[in-house]
Amino acid sequence: MKYRHVFWAIILIAIGVLFILNNFGVLEFGWRAIWSLWPLILIFWGISILPIRDWIKITSLVGVLVFTVIFFNRITERSTWFFNFNDHGRWERDFDWSEDENDEDTVTTYNFKDQNLTVPFDSISKKGSLHLVAAAGNFTIAGMTSDFLAFNKIGDIGNYSLTTSDVGVVKTIDLNMEKSRIRHSIKENRVDIKLNDKPAWDLDLDIGAAEINMDLRDYRMDTIKVNAGASSIDVKIGDKSPRTMMTFNAGASSIVVSIPQASGCQATSESFMVSKEFAGFEKKGDGVYQTPGFASSKNKIYITVKTAISKIEINRY
Repeated sequence: MKYRHVFWAIILIAIGVLFILNNFGVLEFGWRAIWSLWPLILIFWGISILPIRDWIKITSLVGVLVFTVIFFNRITERSTWFFNFNDHGRWERDFDWSEDENDEDTVTTYNFKDQNLTVPFDSISKKGSLHLVAAAGNFTIAGMTSDFLAFNKIGDIGNYSLTTSDVGVVKTIDLNMEKSRIRHSIKENRVDIKLNDKPAWDLDLDIGAAEINMDLRDYRMDTIKVNAGASSIDVKIGDKSPRTMMTFNAGASSIVVSIPQASGCQATSESFMVSKEFAGFEKKGDGVYQTPGFASSKNKIYITVKTAISKIEINRY
């Protein structure tokens, strides 16, 4: 029996077993939880290329899957939310930020509304620093506002808190999903953020599995940091800042970055297994790529990518 003939059969059987255990209440499992198990791809790939007999590969694969099923709750206990079926056969979501359900401080609520939050503009703040912490969903940063920042959330995954602080000419804005326990039918989770184009900006996004779209061509961007799980990330950057630093830390993700033709760009890939498409770049060293004439470019963009298994594409417009 060849390893390649039974590989997918065993994987599907294992997933089916996890769903059965979920239905019997032994553990909680759903499609969202699968993202927590993406490192198994590396293990399965490693087993497949080992110079050993197929029966040993099959035995190793089964052993890994049995271990995963037995210790599934511990492996995925840090996952922020996951899906399952309710008693009526509809999808449900369990999003639990609390460490102990019996904790007196645990907040339980089922009434989440669409949100519109703003930070009023002030001419003293010459720089904005936005830190966004959220779970899965669809996140967009694009367009301008006369306020310093405008935030709109549609959906029922949870409400956000907004706090600001000012130090000198820097205004720091923290957007955090509030701690809560939510269990109800899935609807929608979409966040749209607009920024004012007058200050320079630092962005720091800490987001789980999500679709992230950022059209930042209207803003002067100094730094952009994205920490994400298994996500789709699309970023367009402009030429309003002489130096822009971009860093991506992601799991199994698709990352597309669009940069101006007139800007010089250096891309550094520190990824383990990645598909790279850097059109018009020249390789300068191990994992380092530059556009022609980078050193003499008036505006420079530095991109650092630290991912596991991802596709990275850099386009010039």
